Amino acid sequence: MEITDVEPIVLESAVGTVSLPGGKADFDATVRPVLVRVHTDEGIVGLGESYLDDPTGAKAEFVAKGVDALANHLVGADPRNVRELWHEMYVHTKRSGSFRSLSAIDEALWDLKGKDAGLPVYQLLGGAAGEVSAYATFPHRKPADELVDAGQWLAEKGFETMKIVVGADVNDDIERIRTVAAGIPDDLGLAMDANTTFDFPDALALAEVASDLGMEWFEEPIAHTDVDGMAELNRRTSVSISAYQNNVTQYPATDLIEKNAIEIYQPAFDYVGGITPANDVATLCEAHGKRFVPHAFGPVVNYAASLHVAAAQPACSLIEFAVYSEDVDDPGRYVASPYIENQEDVYVQDGGRIEPPDAPGLGLEVDEDAIEEYRAN
Repeated sequence: MEITDVEPIVLESAVGTVSLPGGKADFDATVRPVLVRVHTDEGIVGLGESYLDDPTGAKAEFVAKGVDALANHLVGADPRNVRELWHEMYVHTKRSGSFRSLSAIDEALWDLKGKDAGLPVYQLLGGAAGEVSAYATFPHRKPADELVDAGQWLAEKGFETMKIVVGADVNDDIERIRTVAAGIPDDLGLAMDANTTFDFPDALALAEVASDLGMEWFEEPIAHTDVDGMAELNRRTSVSISAYQNNVTQYPATDLIEKNAIEIYQPAFDYVGGITPANDVATLCEAHGKRFVPHAFGPVVNYAASLHVAAAQPACSLIEFAVYSEDVDDPGRYVASPYIENQEDVYVQDGGRIEPPDAPGLGLEVDEDAIEEYRAN
């Protein structure tokens, strides 16, 4: 089998924008997919995906060009040699910085490999290692009383934890988490994500309150490059420090583990380099007694890739599930990818459990009419 073409498709977002903290000011984020199809001479097509939070679409075009550039190193190769091809692409990616392009192609190669073998990807990775539950990211910048109401809604579905965004002002955030923690159901955990916006003193102040409240984790409290700072937070507070969304490849995990900087590793499969390095990070977590909880905010092909690895890894029992809309009857439905005809196969069951599709590869099928409806390139 040989690769004949690598096709990037930029798509419009199917969900609205949400406001996230970003340093001194919030910014509007959306879900703009870049779908990748790897074609072969035997007619098998692999699907992979990255996405951008940029509503303008400019960053998505950069990713598509990166896919085109990496394709020059893939055409004619056997797509089943995934790790060999990953390292070939990495040589060029570490110079260009096009990790989102690498990620989407790697996912597509795993999808293709699974389709060729007639097996879902999680079986190629060793089979199911245990049950996986979903936690709800509720990224909407809402007053605390409205977050409490949302927590009741999410708890009724069976989500294990609700994650909210912080990072606007440390004093406001302290009051915010106290109010939400006191108001949500006792069986619903609470986590928070600062998206690397705090300096160390403010992060420490918020982490100390989070520890007193028994919160589940404090995600990206400070710059992801400040490994020593995260290690100090992890040492001085009991709330679990989590990160890895902004790290690329498996290699930074070794420094984080050596410094005992974080307790929960959260690779973003659309950015870390795909399934290959994320699976390696999960293996390192197992070996060192850390938790693996994939960052999975984004469209459904990329989400399915995250879910297959989650299902196959003993260090993972939890995965993110973004609730983009408050208007749906069922917050466990996937709504971000109408161009995938069976996106409903990725679904949070009542009680919170979630499973990867059981069809070969990633288990998803493209709706060609919807692709043309959402296509932006």
